[in-house]
Amino acid sequence: MSDQPATTGQQLPPADSYIEGEPEGPGLVDAIRFLYQRRLKLLARFLVIFAVGLVVVIYGYLTSPKTVEGALGLRFQGIEKRQYPSGREFTVEDFRSPEILSRALADADISPNRSNLRDLAAHVVVTPVIPAEVQNRWKKQDLTGVRREDYFPNEFKIGIDIEGLTNEQRMRLFDAIVERYRQRIKADQESALSFISQLPTSYRNLAGIYDLWDIPEFFRESCQSLIRQLDSLIIASSTSQDSKWQLSFREVAKDLDIWEKTRLEALEALTYQGGLVRNRDIVSQRVQYQIADLDVEIQQKRQEANEALRLIEVAGRPGALLAGQFSNKEGLPMVDASALDRLVKSDYIGPVVKHISKLQGEAQILEAQKARLEKQLSWLPKAKNTDFKQLPASYRELIESLGSELNAIIQKYDRLLDTYLADTVTSLVVVIQAPVITRGSYSPVLLLVGVFLLAGFLAVSILTAEHIFKQARQEKT
Repeated sequence: MSDQPATTGQQLPPADSYIEGEPEGPGLVDAIRFLYQRRLKLLARFLVIFAVGLVVVIYGYLTSPKTVEGALGLRFQGIEKRQYPSGREFTVEDFRSPEILSRALADADISPNRSNLRDLAAHVVVTPVIPAEVQNRWKKQDLTGVRREDYFPNEFKIGIDIEGLTNEQRMRLFDAIVERYRQRIKADQESALSFISQLPTSYRNLAGIYDLWDIPEFFRESCQSLIRQLDSLIIASSTSQDSKWQLSFREVAKDLDIWEKTRLEALEALTYQGGLVRNRDIVSQRVQYQIADLDVEIQQKRQEANEALRLIEVAGRPGALLAGQFSNKEGLPMVDASALDRLVKSDYIGPVVKHISKLQGEAQILEAQKARLEKQLSWLPKAKNTDFKQLPASYRELIESLGSELNAIIQKYDRLLDTYLADTVTSLVVVIQAPVITRGSYSPVLLLVGVFLLAGFLAVSILTAEHIFKQARQEKT
């Protein structure tokens, strides 16, 4: 048998042979080498493209309309509820209302024919500013499927992009709109808080309108109305950084209190205890009707308070928190002080408890009016019809001096209110970003960066395309 190994039909490749693979394409290094070798051509094409792009950007920037833009912060109470301090509903359209814009144009010394009012309103853009933390919370709530929290912005960007104005006019117009908006808020508050500038002080005028019995009540109602407004302003001014406003309103309240005790009560005593009435029977019937009408109103307040207390019980609050319906001899439901404090801290019980407190206060006022009318009614049987010609001159002088003194207090109040609102409204409408003049809606720096990157991309693309096209022509030849 042979020692040679058996052979098969397969032929083994020689030891020094190899299998040739497919050639690899150009890599990153090749691309860099390609661009470096042609760097001068690349730079030339980049500069040409960048120059053209720069010209286009500059032309577009210079021809785009100029815009003055600033930001306002609203700090008045009620903005979180979309309300002004006067209770009027807030809307962003107030910034560009026809009244504000027409007066702002006049303040900025811009003639209406150069800037149409309707066109100007369309070019006053108001954009709410939402804080980043609120937006982040909204995103989380959207991801978790939770309802977004309620938030109403108190900062707004105001942009004016009207054409045909100088930079100075644009800045003046922005300032004028802000100032007129402040004046609008001030006027709203002033109309809600101001008092009648002049009350009739002539005895003949009062005697011609009212019965002798009613003249003290006329002054009493005016006095009580002014007291309520002073009380609200004293509370509101307590939050002001300058304590002079609260002290000034307290001074007016003190003057009114002295006037009430020394002058008004003297007139009431002289009229009611002295039995000064022009038509006793008519006045007696009217007083009896007023007492019956007050009974109905007091009962209505009690029922509303009962319904509010039942609402609290339905809400599942422990009954121990309430003092119950037994603390008032008239049957009016009352709320214990400690219970009131705990309930007010509750988000959904607080408004109900405040409503109950309001009803209690209103009922107490009505009960005081009823008691005063009942006392007057007890004096009426002793009164005799008196013609005003029979009254002594001292009585007429008392009425006229009393009216003049009350008018002096009211005028002092109105002057103080005007100064107070002018000072506080300025601090409640704050320019948090000073107005600046810009062009277009994009940053010039970002535009230049974009043109630079685009020019680089196009230069590389053109250079590559030229190389490919040149190679293709060489292969054909």
